[in-house]
Amino acid sequence: MEDQKTDCSSIISDMGAKGLVCHYQFEEGSSQFVFLDIDKETGGASINNSLNFSTSTYLHFISSSNGLLLLSSFGENQLNYHVFNPFTKQSVTLPPHGITRQVIRSGLAFDGKQYQVMLVHAFKDEENGLGPLPDDIELEIFSSETGAWRNHQPLSLSLNVEVPVCEFPQLNATPLFSNGAIHWEISGRLLVYHVKDDYCEVIELPNVFEDWSWQSTMTYRRCLWESEGRVHYTYTDFDGVHTWNLLKEYEHDVYSHNNVYDSKKFRWALVYTIDHKELAKQDPDILYLGNQWEPHNISPFAYVEDSETMYLQLPGIVVAYNTKNRVLQKVCKYKFPGIDFNCCFFFPFIHSNECHQKNASKSLQVGEVVDLPIEKEVNSFSF
Repeated sequence: MEDQKTDCSSIISDMGAKGLVCHYQFEEGSSQFVFLDIDKETGGASINNSLNFSTSTYLHFISSSNGLLLLSSFGENQLNYHVFNPFTKQSVTLPPHGITRQVIRSGLAFDGKQYQVMLVHAFKDEENGLGPLPDDIELEIFSSETGAWRNHQPLSLSLNVEVPVCEFPQLNATPLFSNGAIHWEISGRLLVYHVKDDYCEVIELPNVFEDWSWQSTMTYRRCLWESEGRVHYTYTDFDGVHTWNLLKEYEHDVYSHNNVYDSKKFRWALVYTIDHKELAKQDPDILYLGNQWEPHNISPFAYVEDSETMYLQLPGIVVAYNTKNRVLQKVCKYKFPGIDFNCCFFFPFIHSNECHQKNASKSLQVGEVVDLPIEKEVNSFSF
């Protein structure tokens, strides 16, 4: 698609409806992106054909922010980064950046007028297998306002963690833009970049442990999401699906009588835990607790505040769990695996209210299931 430098304020003006996007990657390198509208009352989903698109070449989904997508593709010497608007089908391919070190995270922040793309890079001690080391983290930031990259060196930032050599980007928690800041999960820590104030902080996650590197090679999924203006973090382990919220400074005293912790180091409060057995009782065919069951089969990836629903990806199916009435329902099925199947991942997405209302008549009721991928021809684009 031809590059277009555009004022994003004219692209999206009425955001708010929550949805999901399914990214199918096929063995021959093509991709299919399927957008699902979420019914606010039932939590069910329907396909939004007006937003769906496909590509004939490799394309990787990184994140979304208020209706825009950040995608990457292979370039000659580095990855190409694209900001894509599925509503207008406009895309902007960013100019090459000046990073020569390892890019460990990337993200998108869109405030409704201008967007910024952030690349987190770090020096890695290849000889000793260590890194990044303190003061070796830098950000390269692209602004749609200036059309150029700039470098940002965080001051007094300690992120002394080991970045795994073999890390699957699809298994990382999707970056979250919330309260004016980008949030990344990195090896048991939360790296937060405050866009307006241009500074970084590092927060220890509730499930951090000494040897984090092995987890990135497993299919355990974690997700970051926002509800009532709060950042939440959800992860799976052998005990269940756990959700924590990030406390604000004035809230530490409120929670201190229930939680014994160092408020400067640990800034989380447990919201709830969904026991695996509780899920399995509702549909044993989905969550089989026998020898074939493993907790990493359950991948939380999104939460919709209106219906108080957590979305979980399992092999071949996506389910919605209502955290208020504790009801589990099937949302969509996808072919897993197939002859030409490579991988399939789901991510949260925000639709425009206008686009959601046009598709509202097609909303599915509880129990109805969407089948993916779409067999019919989908609009194709080149990046």
